Amino acid sequence: MSTTTARAPAAGACASTAVTGRLLASGLRIERGRQVLVDALDFSVPSGTALMLRGANGSGKSTLLRALLGLTPVQAGELTWENETFRPGTRKLCPHALWLGHAHGLKGELSAIDNLRLLAELDGARPDRARLRGVLERAGLAKHTHVETRRLSQGQRQRLALARLLLAPHRPLWLLDEPSAALDAEGSALLDALLNKHLDAGGSALIATHLPVLAARAPNELWLGAKTAPGAAPASRPASASGPASPAGQVSAPSRGHTPWHGHTP
Repeated sequence: MSTTTARAPAAGACASTAVTGRLLASGLRIERGRQVLVDALDFSVPSGTALMLRGANGSGKSTLLRALLGLTPVQAGELTWENETFRPGTRKLCPHALWLGHAHGLKGELSAIDNLRLLAELDGARPDRARLRGVLERAGLAKHTHVETRRLSQGQRQRLALARLLLAPHRPLWLLDEPSAALDAEGSALLDALLNKHLDAGGSALIATHLPVLAARAPNELWLGAKTAPGAAPASRPASASGPASPAGQVSAPSRGHTPWHGHTP
């Protein structure tokens, strides 16, 4: 899975004209082989909010993120961005979304600064060397500017991938897959700072994660692959980032073998 913005029509080269936006997903059904990952899935991510995608390995978190961009087939359902409704396969969400996958797409033989330049150019940005060095310093990589990326630790490579968020042209919706993986406390603080700035400006984010992200905001959680999150009471209304769906702010969507979830649990 690549970290470059979806290589769909102009997704990496054109910035969104929208400053903010609300994503609404209705009736999504996604299959992988003969397995149904989600069925009749509804959720929304209003501007200024984040929604955490949670669930066990293989529950469909990464697949759902890719499906929203049209990179994975969707068997049913539709998306609404602001006032436009469309099928995910049309890739109409791509110009408004910044996609950061859990595989960084970094070139091991390139230095940190050259990888960052490449990622920025794929996003349509043309930063100069001074700007690139400043971003690497912000990411805590100032001493590794010219080090081959293969020589960086996993956490340092993750910081390098996150540095891309400081350079990409504005897109109101961030789709992040395991952005906190391998980060130490300082790296996690950097991720939270980037997200808080984005959300405070009216952006939104859908984040697949096993680790705490934006804990101070207590964002809603959409659980895939189980009827309810571990230890959580059943949700009482559709998944939405506009407010808690239960006292724990948790909602769920079933995998095959569970009763299909149609926006509420019985």
